[in-house]
Amino acid sequence: MKITFEDLSETPLESSLPPLDRSGLDEARLTEDQAAWVRDGAVIKRKFFPDALLDAYIDRRAAFRPGTNWFKSGWPDGNCYEGIPELRNVALHPPLMELLKELIGEQMLFHLALTGWISTEREWHQDDYLNPPFVNTWYAAVWIALDTIHADSGPFEYVPGSQKWPLLRGEKVRQFLSEEERQRVDPVTGINQWPSYSERYVTPAIEEKIRLSGLPIRSFLAEKGDILIWHSRLMHRGSRPKSDIPRKSLITHYSGVNHRQDMFVTESDCNGQRFAVFRNSIMLD
Repeated sequence: MKITFEDLSETPLESSLPPLDRSGLDEARLTEDQAAWVRDGAVIKRKFFPDALLDAYIDRRAAFRPGTNWFKSGWPDGNCYEGIPELRNVALHPPLMELLKELIGEQMLFHLALTGWISTEREWHQDDYLNPPFVNTWYAAVWIALDTIHADSGPFEYVPGSQKWPLLRGEKVRQFLSEEERQRVDPVTGINQWPSYSERYVTPAIEEKIRLSGLPIRSFLAEKGDILIWHSRLMHRGSRPKSDIPRKSLITHYSGVNHRQDMFVTESDCNGQRFAVFRNSIMLD
């Protein structure tokens, strides 16, 4: 049985979506960044972060050496930011949070950080299908370059315009898995592994969708301080590296603060922004 993108996705009710995802926009009133968001599902800002802010985090990250793969893997927990103020200061940088609010339409909540310095090699996907269904694209992620990103290091790739496609739904994806695959968790992290098992049919379905759409695939080649903000329905992946050149970056994820009732706790950071605090976390400060 051939599984198609249409088998795995649906179009959410427009009334449930952020303002810029709805029809009838007066595009003449959009800012340049909002227009890029509507058109491409991505906003690129060059030299957005000052070196001093990034350097404090880079030094903290470089000092983290838990084992032989310290350089590659980074902290194993997505909520490691709770104990790393240098990371929070980057992720919650007020100009970034203001830009996210401009794109999504409400204050954003920081709740996930990926700190590895190599490509994730995660195949084509949308972020929002991993969320509870009520999130409905009140969500965005940011790719932050901490150094020059080489074309052979496995750069972030995306399909501009694909955020206008229907939304993959977790329940639709999981229906093609066995019960064991749906329930299995990683013994170390405790994270459910169904997204990995489902790649065997999700990836070819998306590849076929991309091919039929005729949309281009773009790579984000960046310098230190550059960022790419992407829509939660944008098709993207971590491409496979062609060499051992490190891909020094920080990836941060956010949801609309009023659209994550599943998050345990939120606290105000020193700059007045918001981040999620999880009950099973260990503070490192």
